[in-house]
Amino acid sequence: MNNFYSIKKILFKNKKSSKLIDDNTKIDSIWNNAKKVKVRNAGVDLVRILSMYAIIIQHILNHGRVIKKYRRYRELFLMSIACYWNVSTYALISGYIGYKSNKYSNLFYLWFWSTFYSLSITFYLNKFRPEFKTRKVNYTNFYPVTFNTYWYFTKYFGMYLFLPTINKGIAYLTKTELRNAFITIIFIYIIVKDIMNPKGDPYRINSGYSSVWQLICFIMGAYFGKFKPNYHGFKKFIFCILYLNIYYYSTYFCYKITFYPMQNVSGYYKTKFMIYLKQIFVGRINSVPMIFQSISVLLFFMQIKYNKYLSKIIIFIGPLTFGIYLIHEHPLIRLHFIRNLFSKDSYNLPLKSIVQLILLRDLKILVICACIDYLRHLLFTLLRIRKICIFIEKIIFM
Repeated sequence: MNNFYSIKKILFKNKKSSKLIDDNTKIDSIWNNAKKVKVRNAGVDLVRILSMYAIIIQHILNHGRVIKKYRRYRELFLMSIACYWNVSTYALISGYIGYKSNKYSNLFYLWFWSTFYSLSITFYLNKFRPEFKTRKVNYTNFYPVTFNTYWYFTKYFGMYLFLPTINKGIAYLTKTELRNAFITIIFIYIIVKDIMNPKGDPYRINSGYSSVWQLICFIMGAYFGKFKPNYHGFKKFIFCILYLNIYYYSTYFCYKITFYPMQNVSGYYKTKFMIYLKQIFVGRINSVPMIFQSISVLLFFMQIKYNKYLSKIIIFIGPLTFGIYLIHEHPLIRLHFIRNLFSKDSYNLPLKSIVQLILLRDLKILVICACIDYLRHLLFTLLRIRKICIFIEKIIFM
């Protein structure tokens, strides 16, 4: 009871607030909220892991030139389209988790993280794999953002600079206001733009590979993080089925549009319309079907309950996914390893064997990179990098 009255005293020092002191309902609400324990959603971390798995699949298919080598298999294009959700969903998770954070120390930590791999991988390959004839360590390795070493982090960095201001606005918005905000953004930036100017890019969204799109996804993710759509019983089952269907039909629609034979289209206006559909849906992670695809994946895995021990494993691996990206997407790793994953395989491999090899090699990359990044995590903990970042933030923004 003493704690109760101390909270009461601190909150209502001002005489103008004396009326609120007698409002037992409001004080009880404050007291109950103070006792709430923050629980981490393992489903969100699982989506992180699956997003990174899907990102590696796309990198193997494209950077590894698997699609080019086995272009006779259209199913590989379908596999790529089925993974389009990864980038947008990873950005949605940033909003889901980070809408309460206003710390620049997190950004400094990510800078240290990316610089560490930019330097260490370049140095290692120069020292122990001279046959690669890699570029020597230079000042560009210290500035991976400025020199676009990792495109995702560069765009994320540009978006993160606005977050302290954006997050304060999100904190004061109601559910309806925040929902209307991101619906309006999607309508203006995507739908209206596609209708009025499908060939152009007036807002520099760059088909979803931009800081603007990162910010849009962050706001959408913040909505789901602040007003968590949790369902129970039969209602949860219905919504999970709905999310699966949204994902399936979004993927199938984009696949059919991509490979729809133009010779089957007759008439001037039908041909123009089909060209228009291909322009707004094909090869873009920010097309309307891909937005539905990304949101449905996140919401589906949020609704599932996980075993206690499985949750611990998922939550342990989830934060390592950014390190997995930094390792396998390093320019030299991409050039000398990812690009050559299928170089020695026969051109006559059946589709089933190709898919199995992609999935297994993807898993191998994921596990090896996760183990390496865990060692990096231990090193950063030993060197107290997080505290150094907090110290730098205090010096700059004190």
